[in-house]
Amino acid sequence: MPAGTAPRIVAALFTGGVACASAAPPNEIKVFTDELASYRQHTLETHVNKGNASAPLQIMPEYSYGIHPNWELSLQLPFAFTTEHAKAEGYRVELEYIAPHNEEAGLYWGINVEVARINRIDEQSYWNLELIPIVGYRRARWHVVANPALEKPSSGSAVMWSPSAKVAYRAFGRNYFGAEYYVEAGPLRHRLPSGEQSRTVYLAWDGKAGRSDVNVGIGRGLTDASERWVIKSIIEITF
Repeated sequence: MPAGTAPRIVAALFTGGVACASAAPPNEIKVFTDELASYRQHTLETHVNKGNASAPLQIMPEYSYGIHPNWELSLQLPFAFTTEHAKAEGYRVELEYIAPHNEEAGLYWGINVEVARINRIDEQSYWNLELIPIVGYRRARWHVVANPALEKPSSGSAVMWSPSAKVAYRAFGRNYFGAEYYVEAGPLRHRLPSGEQSRTVYLAWDGKAGRSDVNVGIGRGLTDASERWVIKSIIEITF
């Protein structure tokens, strides 16, 4: 690959240089693991993602606080930016629990519950309830986790099925490289045909940048209902 090609590709993705006709990606593109704020600890995450040329640049700050050992409460404020609009897209409140476990190896589990007011560009506002089970396993350098998530929007009667999963390998230090997989499968009882589901796989890196924890990924849509390309990042600081 010629020198400078990779940076140009990343810049094109952030500015919408890759076109496709599909809806914008979610504000939060994240597989939940056992990482959460410690008791009485504050964290601030900033989620940034960009899809196709017509999709807005999405930025979402998330403040979290450890309200009790193994419990975290979070507030998210998503924003979307286009050439014509700068819009607040509602607000979200999350409560997450991770059961006590060995943080170096073995099985762990938890649960994340989110209540959100969704107010996206060119869409009618609605309330959304999301339940995200968290099941993970570590062995040696490997880390595997799944989130078989369920959503219930107030605008419809059906419970939606949106599972995600992650496989990561610790190459050195705190640097993990792996893949994340996200599916929007439609109603739980009457899932969409595979070709109509949104399915995206990301190549991802998790590590440290100074004092910040960082997750960066480049995603490729696998169906016509998916974004063709998405780039995303999550930067977290603790204070």
